[in-house]
Amino acid sequence: MMGKDTSKNKALAINMISSAVAVGVHLAISFFLSPYIVAKLGVEANGFVTLASNFVGYASLISIALNSMAGRFITIKFYQDDLAEANKYYTAVTLGNYVLSLFMVIPAVLCVIYLEKFINISADILWDVKLLFALVFLNYLVRTTFSSWNTATFVTNKLYIQSMRDMQSQLIRVAILLGLFFLIKPYVYYMGVASLMATIYTVGYAFYYKKKLMPQLKVRIASFNKNYFIELIASGIWNTINQLGLLLLSGLDLLIANVFVGAEAMGILSLGKILPNVLVQLTTALKSVFTPTFIMKYAQGDIEGLKLELKKAMKITGIILTIPLSLVIIFGNEFYQLWVPSQDAGLLQTLSVLTIFGYIFTVSTTVLFDVFVVVNKLKTNAILVVISGIASTGLVFILLGNTNLGLLAIAGVSSVANIIRNLCFTVPFGAKYLNLKWNTFFPEVGYSVLSVLILNAIGYGIENIVVIDSWLKLAAYAAITGVLGLLINSFIVLNKTERNYLVKAVKSKVHL
Repeated sequence: MMGKDTSKNKALAINMISSAVAVGVHLAISFFLSPYIVAKLGVEANGFVTLASNFVGYASLISIALNSMAGRFITIKFYQDDLAEANKYYTAVTLGNYVLSLFMVIPAVLCVIYLEKFINISADILWDVKLLFALVFLNYLVRTTFSSWNTATFVTNKLYIQSMRDMQSQLIRVAILLGLFFLIKPYVYYMGVASLMATIYTVGYAFYYKKKLMPQLKVRIASFNKNYFIELIASGIWNTINQLGLLLLSGLDLLIANVFVGAEAMGILSLGKILPNVLVQLTTALKSVFTPTFIMKYAQGDIEGLKLELKKAMKITGIILTIPLSLVIIFGNEFYQLWVPSQDAGLLQTLSVLTIFGYIFTVSTTVLFDVFVVVNKLKTNAILVVISGIASTGLVFILLGNTNLGLLAIAGVSSVANIIRNLCFTVPFGAKYLNLKWNTFFPEVGYSVLSVLILNAIGYGIENIVVIDSWLKLAAYAAITGVLGLLINSFIVLNKTERNYLVKAVKSKVHL
Protein backbone atom coordinates (compact mmCIF):
# COMPACT_ATOMS: atom_id res chain seq x y z
CA MET A 1 0.00 0.00 0.00
CA MET A 2 2.80 2.41 0.92
CA GLY A 3 4.49 1.76 -2.40
CA LYS A 4 1.29 2.45 -4.29
CA ASP A 5 0.66 5.68 -2.33
CA THR A 6 4.24 6.83 -2.91
CA SER A 7 3.91 6.17 -6.63
CA LYS A 8 0.62 8.09 -6.76
CA ASN A 9 2.09 11.04 -4.88
CA LYS A 10 5.14 11.12 -7.15
CA ALA A 11 2.86 11.11 -10.20
CA LEU A 12 0.84 13.95 -8.65
CA ALA A 13 4.02 15.93 -7.96
CA ILE A 14 5.27 15.43 -11.52
CA ASN A 15 1.89 16.45 -12.96
CA MET A 16 1.77 19.60 -10.81
CA ILE A 17 5.34 20.66 -11.51
CA SER A 18 4.94 20.09 -15.25
CA SER A 19 1.69 22.06 -15.32
CA ALA A 20 3.23 24.94 -13.39
CA VAL A 21 6.26 25.05 -15.70
CA ALA A 22 4.02 25.09 -18.78
CA VAL A 23 2.07 28.04 -17.36
CA GLY A 24 5.37 29.73 -16.43
CA VAL A 25 6.61 29.50 -20.02
CA HIS A 26 3.34 31.03 -21.23
CA LEU A 27 3.77 33.84 -18.69
CA ALA A 28 7.30 34.48 -19.93
CA ILE A 29 5.99 34.91 -23.47
CA SER A 30 3.41 37.49 -22.37
CA PHE A 31 5.95 39.18 -20.12
CA PHE A 32 8.48 39.84 -22.87
CA LEU A 33 6.28 40.21 -25.94
CA SER A 34 3.39 42.36 -24.69
CA PRO A 35 5.53 45.46 -23.96
CA TYR A 36 7.31 44.97 -27.28
CA ILE A 37 4.00 44.84 -29.17
CA VAL A 38 2.74 47.89 -27.25
CA ALA A 39 5.93 49.81 -28.09
CA LYS A 40 6.07 48.80 -31.77
CA LEU A 41 2.40 48.45 -32.75
CA GLY A 42 0.46 50.20 -29.97
CA VAL A 43 -1.67 49.13 -27.02
CA GLU A 44 -4.67 48.61 -29.34
CA ALA A 45 -2.83 45.93 -31.39
CA ASN A 46 -1.85 44.07 -28.24
CA GLY A 47 -5.49 43.98 -27.17
CA PHE A 48 -6.52 42.24 -30.39
CA VAL A 49 -4.23 39.29 -29.57
CA THR A 50 -6.34 38.51 -26.50
CA LEU A 51 -9.61 39.40 -28.22
CA ALA A 52 -8.89 36.91 -31.01
CA SER A 53 -8.41 34.18 -28.41
CA ASN A 54 -11.69 35.24 -26.80
CA PHE A 55 -13.49 34.82 -30.13
CA VAL A 56 -12.20 31.26 -30.24
CA GLY A 57 -13.66 30.87 -26.75
CA TYR A 58 -17.03 31.87 -28.14
CA ALA A 59 -16.71 29.35 -30.97
CA SER A 60 -15.59 26.59 -28.60
CA LEU A 61 -18.97 26.63 -26.86
CA ILE A 62 -20.12 24.08 -29.44
CA SER A 63 -17.14 21.74 -29.10
CA ILE A 64 -17.32 21.82 -25.28
CA ALA A 65 -20.69 20.06 -25.39
CA LEU A 66 -19.11 17.09 -27.16
CA ASN A 67 -15.63 16.94 -25.64
CA SER A 68 -15.95 18.03 -22.02
CA MET A 69 -17.43 14.78 -20.70
CA ALA A 70 -15.67 12.29 -23.00
CA GLY A 71 -12.75 11.85 -20.62
CA ARG A 72 -15.12 11.16 -17.75
CA PHE A 73 -17.09 8.41 -19.53
CA ILE A 74 -14.03 6.78 -21.11
CA THR A 75 -12.13 6.80 -17.80
CA ILE A 76 -15.00 5.20 -15.88
CA LYS A 77 -15.43 2.42 -18.46
CA PHE A 78 -11.67 1.89 -18.62
CA TYR A 79 -11.37 1.39 -14.86
CA GLN A 80 -14.40 -0.85 -14.92
CA ASP A 81 -12.50 -3.03 -17.44
CA ASP A 82 -15.11 -2.42 -20.14
CA LEU A 83 -12.94 -1.55 -23.15
CA ALA A 84 -15.74 -2.19 -25.64
CA GLU A 85 -17.85 0.57 -24.09
CA ALA A 86 -14.83 2.87 -23.76
CA ASN A 87 -14.18 2.48 -27.50
CA LYS A 88 -17.77 3.35 -28.34
CA TYR A 89 -17.45 6.64 -26.47
CA TYR A 90 -14.06 7.28 -28.08
CA THR A 91 -15.45 6.62 -31.56
CA ALA A 92 -18.41 8.93 -30.92
CA VAL A 93 -16.29 11.86 -29.75
CA THR A 94 -13.66 11.46 -32.48
CA LEU A 95 -16.10 11.29 -35.40
CA GLY A 96 -18.13 14.09 -33.84
CA ASN A 97 -15.05 16.33 -33.79
CA TYR A 98 -14.41 15.69 -37.48
CA VAL A 99 -17.93 16.76 -38.40
CA LEU A 100 -17.89 19.73 -36.02
CA SER A 101 -14.67 21.11 -37.48
CA LEU A 102 -16.10 20.99 -41.01
CA PHE A 103 -19.26 22.69 -39.78
CA MET A 104 -17.28 25.55 -38.20
CA VAL A 105 -15.29 26.47 -41.32
CA ILE A 106 -18.01 28.65 -42.91
CA PRO A 107 -18.83 30.81 -39.85
CA ALA A 108 -15.10 31.26 -39.21
CA VAL A 109 -14.51 32.50 -42.77
CA LEU A 110 -17.51 34.85 -42.60
CA CYS A 111 -16.36 36.25 -39.26
CA VAL A 112 -12.94 37.12 -40.68
CA ILE A 113 -14.34 38.67 -43.86
CA TYR A 114 -16.77 40.95 -42.02
CA LEU A 115 -14.71 41.44 -38.85
CA GLU A 116 -14.68 45.24 -39.02
CA LYS A 117 -18.51 45.18 -38.96
CA PHE A 118 -18.46 43.63 -35.48
CA ILE A 119 -15.60 45.41 -33.70
CA ASN A 120 -13.65 48.68 -33.87
CA ILE A 121 -10.36 48.29 -35.75
CA SER A 122 -8.08 51.13 -36.84
CA ALA A 123 -7.69 51.23 -40.63
CA ASP A 124 -3.89 51.02 -40.48
CA ILE A 125 -3.94 47.60 -38.81
CA LEU A 126 -7.15 46.20 -40.35
CA TRP A 127 -5.59 43.51 -42.57
CA ASP A 128 -3.03 42.63 -39.93
CA VAL A 129 -5.81 41.97 -37.41
CA LYS A 130 -7.92 40.06 -39.96
CA LEU A 131 -5.01 37.77 -40.75
CA LEU A 132 -4.47 37.26 -37.01
CA PHE A 133 -8.10 36.19 -36.57
CA ALA A 134 -7.91 33.88 -39.60
CA LEU A 135 -4.86 32.09 -38.21
CA VAL A 136 -6.37 31.87 -34.71
CA PHE A 137 -9.54 30.29 -36.12
CA LEU A 138 -7.50 27.83 -38.20
CA ASN A 139 -5.57 26.94 -35.06
CA TYR A 140 -8.86 26.25 -33.27
CA LEU A 141 -10.10 23.99 -36.08
CA VAL A 142 -6.89 21.92 -36.08
CA ARG A 143 -6.96 21.58 -32.29
CA THR A 144 -10.63 20.60 -32.24
CA THR A 145 -10.34 18.04 -35.04
CA PHE A 146 -7.75 15.97 -33.18
CA SER A 147 -8.60 16.77 -29.55
CA SER A 148 -9.72 13.21 -28.73
CA TRP A 149 -6.10 12.03 -28.89
CA ASN A 150 -5.51 13.81 -25.57
CA THR A 151 -7.79 11.27 -23.90
CA ALA A 152 -4.93 8.80 -23.44
CA THR A 153 -2.92 10.95 -21.02
CA PHE A 154 -6.09 11.83 -19.09
CA VAL A 155 -7.36 8.27 -18.69
CA THR A 156 -3.94 6.92 -17.65
CA ASN A 157 -3.41 9.91 -15.29
CA LYS A 158 -0.19 10.90 -17.03
CA LEU A 159 -1.08 14.55 -17.41
CA TYR A 160 2.56 15.50 -16.92
CA ILE A 161 3.16 14.22 -20.46
CA GLN A 162 0.58 16.68 -21.73
CA SER A 163 2.09 19.47 -19.60
CA MET A 164 5.56 18.71 -20.94
CA ARG A 165 4.15 18.78 -24.44
CA ASP A 166 2.53 22.14 -23.76
CA MET A 167 5.80 23.51 -22.40
CA GLN A 168 7.71 22.32 -25.45
CA SER A 169 5.09 23.75 -27.79
CA GLN A 170 5.35 27.10 -26.01
CA LEU A 171 9.11 27.06 -26.50
CA ILE A 172 8.54 26.40 -30.21
CA ARG A 173 6.11 29.30 -30.22
CA VAL A 174 8.71 31.53 -28.57
CA ALA A 175 11.38 30.59 -31.11
CA ILE A 176 9.08 31.37 -34.04
CA LEU A 177 7.93 34.66 -32.52
CA LEU A 178 11.48 35.81 -31.83
CA GLY A 179 12.47 35.00 -35.38
CA LEU A 180 9.50 36.81 -36.90
CA PHE A 181 9.39 39.87 -34.65
CA PHE A 182 13.10 40.61 -34.49
CA LEU A 183 14.28 39.58 -37.95
CA ILE A 184 11.58 41.16 -40.10
CA LYS A 185 9.04 43.97 -39.81
CA PRO A 186 6.71 43.33 -36.83
CA TYR A 187 3.05 42.45 -37.38
CA VAL A 188 0.48 41.26 -34.87
CA TYR A 189 -0.54 38.27 -37.02
CA TYR A 190 2.81 36.65 -36.16
CA MET A 191 1.12 35.58 -32.90
CA GLY A 192 -1.30 33.50 -34.97
CA VAL A 193 1.47 31.96 -37.08
CA ALA A 194 3.44 30.89 -34.01
CA SER A 195 0.38 29.47 -32.23
CA LEU A 196 -0.61 27.42 -35.29
CA MET A 197 2.87 25.92 -35.60
CA ALA A 198 2.88 25.09 -31.90
CA THR A 199 -0.51 23.40 -32.21
CA ILE A 200 0.65 21.25 -35.11
CA TYR A 201 3.47 20.04 -32.87
CA THR A 202 1.08 19.24 -30.00
CA VAL A 203 -1.20 17.29 -32.33
CA GLY A 204 1.66 15.08 -33.49
CA TYR A 205 2.81 14.64 -29.90
CA ALA A 206 -0.71 13.66 -28.77
CA PHE A 207 -1.00 11.12 -31.59
CA TYR A 208 2.28 9.49 -30.58
CA TYR A 209 1.29 9.09 -26.93
CA LYS A 210 -2.21 7.98 -27.78
CA LYS A 211 -0.67 5.09 -29.71
CA LYS A 212 1.83 4.38 -26.94
CA LEU A 213 -0.39 4.66 -23.85
CA MET A 214 -3.76 3.44 -25.08
CA PRO A 215 -3.54 1.54 -28.36
CA GLN A 216 -6.79 -0.15 -27.25
CA LEU A 217 -8.71 3.02 -28.09
CA LYS A 218 -9.56 2.92 -31.76
CA VAL A 219 -12.11 4.56 -34.02
CA ARG A 220 -14.39 1.95 -35.50
CA ILE A 221 -16.91 3.50 -37.83
CA ALA A 222 -18.93 0.27 -37.93
CA SER A 223 -19.39 0.44 -34.16
CA PHE A 224 -20.54 4.05 -34.12
CA ASN A 225 -23.71 4.35 -32.06
CA LYS A 226 -25.58 7.61 -32.06
CA ASN A 227 -26.81 6.92 -28.53
CA TYR A 228 -23.26 7.37 -27.18
CA PHE A 229 -22.90 10.58 -29.14
CA ILE A 230 -26.21 11.82 -27.75
CA GLU A 231 -25.20 10.84 -24.21
CA LEU A 232 -21.98 12.84 -24.49
CA ILE A 233 -23.87 15.86 -25.83
CA ALA A 234 -26.64 15.54 -23.24
CA SER A 235 -24.11 15.60 -20.40
CA GLY A 236 -21.70 18.05 -21.98
CA ILE A 237 -24.34 20.59 -22.98
CA TRP A 238 -24.42 21.73 -19.37
CA ASN A 239 -20.69 22.43 -19.54
CA THR A 240 -21.41 24.52 -22.62
CA ILE A 241 -24.10 26.41 -20.73
CA ASN A 242 -21.69 26.80 -17.81
CA GLN A 243 -19.02 28.17 -20.16
CA LEU A 244 -21.59 30.55 -21.66
CA GLY A 245 -22.19 31.89 -18.17
CA LEU A 246 -18.44 32.31 -17.62
CA LEU A 247 -18.21 34.21 -20.90
CA LEU A 248 -20.99 36.51 -19.75
CA LEU A 249 -19.13 37.02 -16.46
CA SER A 250 -15.72 37.93 -17.89
CA GLY A 251 -15.21 36.53 -21.38
CA LEU A 252 -16.99 39.43 -23.06
CA ASP A 253 -15.10 42.16 -21.21
CA LEU A 254 -12.67 42.99 -24.02
CA LEU A 255 -15.45 42.93 -26.61
CA ILE A 256 -17.62 45.22 -24.45
CA ALA A 257 -14.65 47.54 -23.89
CA ASN A 258 -13.94 47.64 -27.63
CA VAL A 259 -17.52 48.38 -28.66
CA PHE A 260 -18.64 50.69 -25.84
CA VAL A 261 -15.43 52.39 -24.65
CA GLY A 262 -12.99 52.09 -27.55
CA ALA A 263 -10.21 50.01 -29.09
CA GLU A 264 -7.50 51.68 -27.01
CA ALA A 265 -9.45 51.09 -23.81
CA MET A 266 -9.72 47.42 -24.82
CA GLY A 267 -5.93 47.30 -25.12
CA ILE A 268 -5.51 48.81 -21.65
CA LEU A 269 -7.94 46.32 -20.14
CA SER A 270 -6.10 43.50 -21.90
CA LEU A 271 -2.85 44.57 -20.23
CA GLY A 272 -4.55 44.84 -16.84
CA LYS A 273 -5.90 41.30 -17.17
CA ILE A 274 -2.61 39.62 -18.08
CA LEU A 275 -1.60 38.84 -14.49
CA PRO A 276 -5.12 37.73 -13.50
CA ASN A 277 -5.29 35.54 -16.61
CA VAL A 278 -2.02 33.86 -15.64
CA LEU A 279 -3.52 33.13 -12.23
CA VAL A 280 -6.58 31.64 -13.93
CA GLN A 281 -4.37 29.49 -16.19
CA LEU A 282 -2.34 28.29 -13.21
CA THR A 283 -5.55 27.47 -11.34
CA THR A 284 -6.90 25.50 -14.29
CA ALA A 285 -3.61 23.65 -14.76
CA LEU A 286 -3.35 22.67 -11.09
CA LYS A 287 -7.02 21.73 -10.82
CA SER A 288 -6.87 19.47 -13.86
CA VAL A 289 -4.06 17.45 -12.27
CA PHE A 290 -6.47 16.04 -9.68
CA THR A 291 -9.44 15.30 -11.96
CA PRO A 292 -8.47 11.77 -13.09
CA THR A 293 -8.01 10.69 -9.45
CA PHE A 294 -11.45 12.05 -8.54
CA ILE A 295 -13.06 10.09 -11.35
CA MET A 296 -11.17 6.89 -10.43
CA LYS A 297 -12.32 7.12 -6.80
CA TYR A 298 -15.91 7.68 -7.89
CA ALA A 299 -15.78 4.82 -10.38
CA GLN A 300 -14.59 2.56 -7.56
CA GLY A 301 -17.38 3.75 -5.25
CA ASP A 302 -14.90 5.14 -2.73
CA ILE A 303 -16.74 8.31 -1.62
CA GLU A 304 -14.74 8.68 1.60
CA GLY A 305 -11.54 8.45 -0.42
CA LEU A 306 -12.93 11.00 -2.86
CA LYS A 307 -13.70 13.39 0.00
CA LEU A 308 -10.14 13.11 1.29
CA GLU A 309 -8.73 13.68 -2.20
CA LEU A 310 -10.93 16.76 -2.63
CA LYS A 311 -9.81 18.22 0.69
CA LYS A 312 -6.18 17.51 -0.15
CA ALA A 313 -6.57 19.14 -3.54
CA MET A 314 -8.22 22.21 -1.98
CA LYS A 315 -5.39 22.52 0.53
CA ILE A 316 -2.66 22.15 -2.09
CA THR A 317 -4.23 24.62 -4.51
CA GLY A 318 -4.86 27.02 -1.64
CA ILE A 319 -1.24 26.83 -0.43
CA ILE A 320 0.12 27.42 -3.93
CA LEU A 321 -2.35 29.89 -5.44
CA THR A 322 -2.73 32.32 -2.57
CA ILE A 323 0.95 33.24 -3.06
CA PRO A 324 0.75 34.60 -6.67
CA LEU A 325 -2.69 36.04 -5.84
CA SER A 326 -1.20 38.04 -2.98
CA LEU A 327 1.88 39.05 -4.99
CA VAL A 328 -0.34 40.60 -7.68
CA ILE A 329 -2.25 42.58 -5.07
CA ILE A 330 0.90 43.72 -3.23
CA PHE A 331 3.42 44.39 -5.98
CA GLY A 332 1.22 44.87 -9.04
CA ASN A 333 1.76 48.64 -9.19
CA GLU A 334 5.55 48.30 -9.17
CA PHE A 335 5.32 45.51 -11.76
CA TYR A 336 3.35 47.64 -14.21
CA GLN A 337 5.62 50.67 -13.69
CA LEU A 338 8.61 48.57 -14.71
CA TRP A 339 6.86 46.48 -17.36
CA VAL A 340 4.96 49.08 -19.42
CA PRO A 341 6.26 52.49 -18.30
CA SER A 342 4.29 54.24 -21.05
CA GLN A 343 0.97 53.20 -19.46
CA ASP A 344 -0.88 54.25 -16.28
CA ALA A 345 0.42 51.71 -13.73
CA GLY A 346 -2.16 52.73 -11.12
CA LEU A 347 -5.04 52.08 -13.50
CA LEU A 348 -3.60 48.73 -14.62
CA GLN A 349 -3.13 47.64 -11.00
CA THR A 350 -6.68 48.66 -10.12
CA LEU A 351 -8.03 46.65 -13.05
CA SER A 352 -5.97 43.63 -11.99
CA VAL A 353 -7.14 43.76 -8.37
CA LEU A 354 -10.79 44.19 -9.36
CA THR A 355 -10.50 41.21 -11.69
CA ILE A 356 -8.99 38.82 -9.12
CA PHE A 357 -10.70 40.14 -5.97
CA GLY A 358 -13.14 37.22 -5.94
CA TYR A 359 -10.25 34.75 -5.84
CA ILE A 360 -9.50 35.82 -2.27
CA PHE A 361 -12.62 33.91 -1.22
CA THR A 362 -12.81 31.23 -3.91
CA VAL A 363 -9.24 30.29 -4.88
CA SER A 364 -9.56 26.82 -3.33
CA THR A 365 -13.17 26.19 -4.39
CA THR A 366 -12.31 25.72 -8.08
CA VAL A 367 -11.41 22.11 -7.28
CA LEU A 368 -15.04 21.49 -6.32
CA PHE A 369 -16.25 22.23 -9.85
CA ASP A 370 -15.00 18.75 -10.72
CA VAL A 371 -17.57 17.24 -8.35
CA PHE A 372 -20.34 18.21 -10.76
CA VAL A 373 -18.46 16.50 -13.60
CA VAL A 374 -17.62 13.40 -11.56
CA VAL A 375 -21.21 12.76 -10.43
CA ASN A 376 -22.58 13.98 -13.81
CA LYS A 377 -24.83 16.62 -12.21
CA LEU A 378 -24.02 19.74 -14.16
CA LYS A 379 -27.43 21.28 -14.73
CA THR A 380 -27.97 23.37 -11.60
CA ASN A 381 -24.45 24.77 -11.54
CA ALA A 382 -24.62 25.66 -15.23
CA ILE A 383 -27.95 27.47 -14.83
CA LEU A 384 -26.64 29.44 -11.85
CA VAL A 385 -23.49 30.44 -13.75
CA VAL A 386 -25.62 31.69 -16.64
CA ILE A 387 -27.93 33.61 -14.29
CA SER A 388 -24.97 35.24 -12.56
CA GLY A 389 -23.42 35.98 -15.96
CA ILE A 390 -26.59 37.64 -17.27
CA ALA A 391 -26.96 39.66 -14.05
CA SER A 392 -23.29 40.67 -14.17
CA THR A 393 -23.39 41.73 -17.83
CA GLY A 394 -26.64 43.61 -17.30
CA LEU A 395 -25.17 45.50 -14.35
CA VAL A 396 -22.08 46.38 -16.40
CA PHE A 397 -24.26 47.91 -19.12
CA ILE A 398 -26.21 49.87 -16.50
CA LEU A 399 -23.02 51.20 -14.95
CA LEU A 400 -21.52 52.07 -18.36
CA GLY A 401 -24.67 53.99 -19.26
CA ASN A 402 -25.16 55.84 -15.98
CA THR A 403 -21.70 56.30 -14.43
CA ASN A 404 -18.17 57.25 -15.39
CA LEU A 405 -16.70 53.99 -14.08
CA GLY A 406 -15.92 52.70 -17.59
CA LEU A 407 -13.27 49.96 -17.44
CA LEU A 408 -13.58 49.71 -13.66
CA ALA A 409 -17.18 48.53 -14.02
CA ILE A 410 -16.23 45.98 -16.67
CA ALA A 411 -13.43 44.53 -14.55
CA GLY A 412 -15.07 44.52 -11.13
CA VAL A 413 -18.68 43.39 -11.36
CA SER A 414 -17.98 39.74 -12.21
CA SER A 415 -15.82 39.27 -9.09
CA VAL A 416 -18.77 39.95 -6.79
CA ALA A 417 -21.01 37.59 -8.77
CA ASN A 418 -18.42 34.82 -8.53
CA ILE A 419 -18.07 35.19 -4.76
CA ILE A 420 -21.81 34.92 -4.18
CA ARG A 421 -22.32 31.91 -6.46
CA ASN A 422 -19.32 29.93 -5.25
CA LEU A 423 -19.92 30.40 -1.54
CA CYS A 424 -23.68 29.91 -1.73
CA PHE A 425 -23.74 27.00 -4.17
CA THR A 426 -20.42 25.46 -5.23
CA VAL A 427 -19.08 24.73 -1.75
CA PRO A 428 -22.27 23.41 -0.05
CA PHE A 429 -23.62 21.54 -3.06
CA GLY A 430 -20.22 20.06 -3.87
CA ALA A 431 -20.62 18.28 -0.53
CA LYS A 432 -24.34 17.55 -0.93
CA TYR A 433 -23.87 15.73 -4.25
CA LEU A 434 -21.49 13.34 -2.45
CA ASN A 435 -23.96 12.85 0.45
CA LEU A 436 -21.68 14.77 2.82
CA LYS A 437 -22.54 17.55 5.28
CA TRP A 438 -23.12 20.89 3.57
CA ASN A 439 -20.24 22.56 5.44
CA THR A 440 -17.67 19.82 4.76
CA PHE A 441 -15.44 21.99 2.57
CA PHE A 442 -15.87 25.42 4.17
CA PRO A 443 -12.81 25.08 6.48
CA GLU A 444 -10.55 24.93 3.42
CA VAL A 445 -12.16 28.16 2.14
CA GLY A 446 -11.46 29.85 5.46
CA TYR A 447 -7.82 28.75 5.39
CA SER A 448 -7.32 30.39 1.97
CA VAL A 449 -8.89 33.69 3.05
CA LEU A 450 -6.74 33.79 6.18
CA SER A 451 -3.63 33.00 4.13
CA VAL A 452 -4.29 35.91 1.75
CA LEU A 453 -4.86 38.35 4.63
CA ILE A 454 -1.63 37.36 6.39
CA LEU A 455 0.39 37.37 3.17
CA ASN A 456 -0.86 40.85 2.28
CA ALA A 457 0.00 42.13 5.76
CA ILE A 458 3.57 40.81 5.34
CA GLY A 459 3.91 42.07 1.77
CA TYR A 460 2.64 45.57 2.50
CA GLY A 461 4.94 45.69 5.52
CA ILE A 462 7.89 44.98 3.22
CA GLU A 463 6.66 47.40 0.55
CA ASN A 464 6.32 50.26 3.05
CA ILE A 465 9.95 50.07 4.22
CA VAL A 466 11.69 49.61 0.87
CA VAL A 467 11.73 51.35 -2.50
CA ILE A 468 11.19 49.00 -5.44
CA ASP A 469 12.60 50.67 -8.54
CA SER A 470 14.23 47.79 -10.43
CA TRP A 471 13.39 44.29 -11.61
CA LEU A 472 16.03 42.85 -9.28
CA LYS A 473 14.46 44.46 -6.21
CA LEU A 474 10.97 43.45 -7.31
CA ALA A 475 12.05 39.84 -7.84
CA ALA A 476 13.92 39.73 -4.51
CA TYR A 477 11.11 41.13 -2.36
CA ALA A 478 8.47 39.10 -4.18
CA ALA A 479 10.57 35.97 -3.57
CA ILE A 480 10.93 36.80 0.14
CA THR A 481 7.19 37.32 0.43
CA GLY A 482 6.52 34.13 -1.50
CA VAL A 483 8.80 31.98 0.67
CA LEU A 484 7.32 33.45 3.86
CA GLY A 485 3.89 32.83 2.38
CA LEU A 486 4.68 29.19 1.65
CA LEU A 487 5.88 28.64 5.22
CA ILE A 488 2.91 30.44 6.72
CA ASN A 489 0.43 28.64 4.46
CA SER A 490 1.91 25.30 5.45
CA PHE A 491 1.26 26.03 9.12
CA ILE A 492 -2.19 27.55 8.57
CA VAL A 493 -3.56 24.98 6.16
CA LEU A 494 -1.79 21.73 7.11
CA ASN A 495 -1.90 19.85 10.37
CA LYS A 496 1.23 18.36 11.95
CA THR A 497 0.86 15.00 10.23
CA GLU A 498 0.34 16.64 6.83
CA ARG A 499 3.35 18.93 7.37
CA ASN A 500 5.57 15.99 8.25
CA TYR A 501 4.32 14.16 5.17
CA LEU A 502 5.02 17.23 3.01
CA VAL A 503 8.60 17.49 4.33
CA LYS A 504 9.20 13.80 3.58
CA ALA A 505 7.65 14.20 0.13
CA VAL A 506 9.90 17.17 -0.69
CA LYS A 507 12.99 15.25 0.45
CA SER A 508 12.01 12.31 -1.72
CA LYS A 509 11.75 14.45 -4.89
CA VAL A 510 15.44 13.93 -5.55
CA HIS A 511 14.50 10.35 -6.34
CA LEU A 512 11.79 11.30 -8.86
